[in-house]
Amino acid sequence: MLQQEHLGYCSPALADEGALLYGAAVTQARIETAVRTAARRAGDVGATLILAFLGHGMAPQGHPELYMMGADAQPDVLGSAVNVGHLLVQAAEQPGVNGVIGLVDTCHAAGAVPDVKALVAGVRGGRTRLSLLMASGAEQEAYDLVFTRELTKLLRQGIPGAGEHFGVSALRDKLRHTVLGQDIVSLEHDGDHFAMHDLWLAHNPRGTGADGPGPGLLGAEDLRSALDAIGLAAAWPEPWSLHELDRVRHDIHAIKESGVRAGPPALVHRALHVVDGLRICLVTQSFLTSWVDSKLTTQRLRKALPLLPADAYALVPDATGTALLRDLLELLVLRAPRVGDSRTALLTRFVVALGSDAGIDLSSPGVAAWAGACGARIELNDAQEELLRGQTARRLRLVVSLHATVADDWPESLSLWLLDGGTVCERAEIACAPTQTAVEAKLAQAVAWARKHARPRQAPLRHVDVAVPTSLLLRWRPEETDFGVRLGVNHDVVVRWSMRLNPPAHLWWINDHARAGLEQMSTCAAKAPVDWLAEQDATQAADLAEQLRAGRYTRAVAFSHRPAHLKQAMELLLAYVPVLLWPDSDCRFSPTEQALLDMVWDRLPTELAQAYRQRWQGGSVEPSDRLADLRTVWHDLEWLDFCSWFDTQHAVHGSIA
Repeated sequence: MLQQEHLGYCSPALADEGALLYGAAVTQARIETAVRTAARRAGDVGATLILAFLGHGMAPQGHPELYMMGADAQPDVLGSAVNVGHLLVQAAEQPGVNGVIGLVDTCHAAGAVPDVKALVAGVRGGRTRLSLLMASGAEQEAYDLVFTRELTKLLRQGIPGAGEHFGVSALRDKLRHTVLGQDIVSLEHDGDHFAMHDLWLAHNPRGTGADGPGPGLLGAEDLRSALDAIGLAAAWPEPWSLHELDRVRHDIHAIKESGVRAGPPALVHRALHVVDGLRICLVTQSFLTSWVDSKLTTQRLRKALPLLPADAYALVPDATGTALLRDLLELLVLRAPRVGDSRTALLTRFVVALGSDAGIDLSSPGVAAWAGACGARIELNDAQEELLRGQTARRLRLVVSLHATVADDWPESLSLWLLDGGTVCERAEIACAPTQTAVEAKLAQAVAWARKHARPRQAPLRHVDVAVPTSLLLRWRPEETDFGVRLGVNHDVVVRWSMRLNPPAHLWWINDHARAGLEQMSTCAAKAPVDWLAEQDATQAADLAEQLRAGRYTRAVAFSHRPAHLKQAMELLLAYVPVLLWPDSDCRFSPTEQALLDMVWDRLPTELAQAYRQRWQGGSVEPSDRLADLRTVWHDLEWLDFCSWFDTQHAVHGSIA
């Protein structure tokens, strides 16, 4: 990647003109020889040497020094592995080398930091420069090369306001927000007072001028390659405008008709496809900035993004504002998989979702005119129809509460409410025996009751909230209630904490605290607003309680492991955080799997219900397949509003047998 001209313009440093060593032949001796050879070549031309160490690392007990394991390394035999710190010093000491940048993605990565004395008192008299970016602490593991993947994504996307080039510190600060569960460590040593420039790893695609008029990263890459392939590199549009795109399109048609320099027809078709796609992007960007106007925000853009496969979602940038809008449009039009044979179906869903969220009239003539300009009139109709179906399906909600528990176990009655658009329209109470079998039988009866009252309202009953006491949260899955078919097959079942309906006097503050947490979560534009806790966090109850009282955790909280003392941790956390997630089994959630929540956060908890259905039916569709291993207690504003209404009510009317 760093060999690309617009990113790093690096030259291969290995003797065979390559840049990568991998496989069973990469032994300790070969690694050391390759690095020393690369250092000599960099020294001969006065270049900066970039070294990346990716793989398995080990460190001696109590002595944080990183040894990278090659193909012939033996566990715990240090002499069979590569001492990364020593090798970095040797490269930095090579005469003529402008500096060395090291990227280390192994366990114990921070053990690669060398003895600074070796840099300041070496053969170059201290005129050495070394920058390191490391994936984990010296006594910490690194998982699934998530550091490398996030770094690659960051280098491609760029960082607004970070200058023309990427130094280690800017990358470190951004990676600390995206690589979870690992400590990103950096070192920058510069002992050369004659150096003209700081060490930098790559050009910043979002450096000075990058957010001005012009294509985004995806558009620029696609258009450049498409025009180069048919010999029209000089036709790159400048300035960036619809008029210039139309000129380029005319040039492509001209060479298509003449057959001169056109190349294979598929390449010409590809060039036309890219130009037409970018034209749609420009038309849409202009329309949205005038139509949605002051209501167009970074958060709203991300919320409106349709559900994408993992590979497409990986291209969603961390940008904000206008740059984000441009990049999302290019992603939806140029890169995201098509829906059927339409290249504008995902785009129209995005536009309709934006307008609906902003409360703007979707039937205005301007919307139809935009769709006509993009050739998306039918797609617009489809998207509006889909939106209307979704709004109708979300109207009705059945709430079933088990708060009338007996001795902190199963209740002797279920309280029922049917809500239409958030307003309570029907209420009832069902008596039952305090057993799981009896409760599930009455839960099925409650659904039948709600469906009977739903028919006159001409809306389907899709959503069921089940408010459960703490004692039952870990041993009952209400969506699996079986009355001939599982409840969760045809209903999106969301588990709530029943204590929020009638908190005791000393917990009077919990719902207001949850509202504040949800407000804070709403400001997280790019990533899921989740704090992931390790297993040891659950075992240190006193420390966790103190952190909660101090306001340390107010967003969603999730456990990467299912801790042995989960019940005790939940009893602490449920009063403080609005959303709690934990693994349903002993399988851990790696940092890469934790990132799945970034993709689907705006569709939770409904997406979890879909994941459970997919698991029951034997499907394996990412990201839902792994999501099915998560359990949650979820409290959103709609639920807190219902809790406020419940707080004003002191009697439940009606009953059914």
